[in-house]
Parts: sequence; structure tokens; C-alpha cells
Amino acid sequence: MSKSVLIGIILSIIFAFICYFATENIFVSFAVFALTLFYFVLVIQRRFNKYFKMIKKFHSCYYFINNFIVSLSVKESINGAFISASESLGQDFKDEQEGIQDLTENEKILYLKRFFPFHLYFLFTDIIVLWCEQGGDILTMSNYLSNECRETEEYIIFCQSENRKIVVEFSLLWTFSLLILSILRLVLADFYHSITQQAFYPYAVLCIFLILLFSIESLTKRMTKIDIRG
Repeated sequence: MSKSVLIGIILSIIFAFICYFATENIFVSFAVFALTLFYFVLVIQRRFNKYFKMIKKFHSCYYFINNFIVSLSVKESINGAFISASESLGQDFKDEQEGIQDLTENEKILYLKRFFPFHLYFLFTDIIVLWCEQGGDILTMSNYLSNECRETEEYIIFCQSENRKIVVEFSLLWTFSLLILSILRLVLADFYHSITQQAFYPYAVLCIFLILLFSIESLTKRMTKIDIRG
């Protein structure tokens, strides 16, 4: 079970409980439970799986480029540098490698553009091709590339840190909002009794949870929309 689904199950139960506590309407409460659960399973899980896959792939690209350049500067061998750089990468990369064993190291580097669909990797392949044709100091030739890789990596870390802050602020805001909704029943008993007699009230509470889900949608879209300059 993924983390997104687990969070969805927990929030579905919490939202449904608060909804029932506020309305005593089992049908509206079940609707809130089902909508929240299906939303997290069908939308949030896919969105974050795609997001984490992209982030993981960029990290792999970052480490591959850095390790390759360092190894090439020491060994001055494309084959040796490719082997050294590949050793530190995960299973996805190794699975990709199994299908290109018949290619030369230069061809493998070019082929991996499909695995690393980032501008920085395309720039990396251009530098390697130039080094193979003209030689030179690979560290000097790739100085700009190394700086760009480091800046992009730092940018991703910064975005993830900001996302955590936004999630905390968002959670506190809606926690207080739902807490107020629940407290109304306890503190304003007479008012609560009169308003629950109104036919629109359960649907008004349902609208509050729909707004909450819409807010989560906007938040998660913002969190997973990282402009990787790589």
C-alpha cells in the first residue's frame, strides 16, 4: 500500500467522522468518505507516483553525470567511466542497461537520453562527444554543466522544503476550520438543533468538504509542479 493511499484512508475516516458528528447524516458522511478515498486512490496516488519517479530519475541523472565526469578525469576511459558511474544507480537503471548490452559505451550514453529526458543530460552527451573527438580536460569542459547540475539539485531540495512548510500551514488551517465546525455542536447546542432541522444543512456541510478536496487538489498540483531546469 502506497503512502498516498494510506493517507487517503486515514483522511477519509476522519472526514466522514467529522461530517457525521456535525450532521448526523449517514448518507452524506458516507459520500464524504467515498469521495475522499476515491480521490486519493485515483488522482493523488498517480500524481505523486509520477512526481516521485521524475525526482528519483533526476537524482539518478545527477549522480550519473557527476560520477561519470570524475571517473573520466581519472581513468580517461569512456568504458571505465561508464562502469563506475553505473554502479551507484538503482535497479531501474540496471534494468534499462540490460537491453543495451550490445551497444558500445558511446552508444549507451546516447541511448540513455530516453532514460534521462533532461536538458542537462543532453548537454552532457554533447560534451562527451566533443571530448571523444577533440580531447582536453573534461573537468574544465564540464564546469558549466556541473554548476547547472548542482543548482538544479539545490532547487529541487528547496522546493521540497517549501512544500513541507505549505503542507503544515494548510493542515493547520483546515484543522482549525473543521474543529470549529465540530465545536458548534457542543457549544451552541440550541443553534445546532435548529439548523440541523433545515434540509440544506447536510448538503452545506458536504460542500465544505468538497471545497476541502478542491483545496487539496490545488495544493498537490502546486507541490508536484517543479520546473526542473535540467
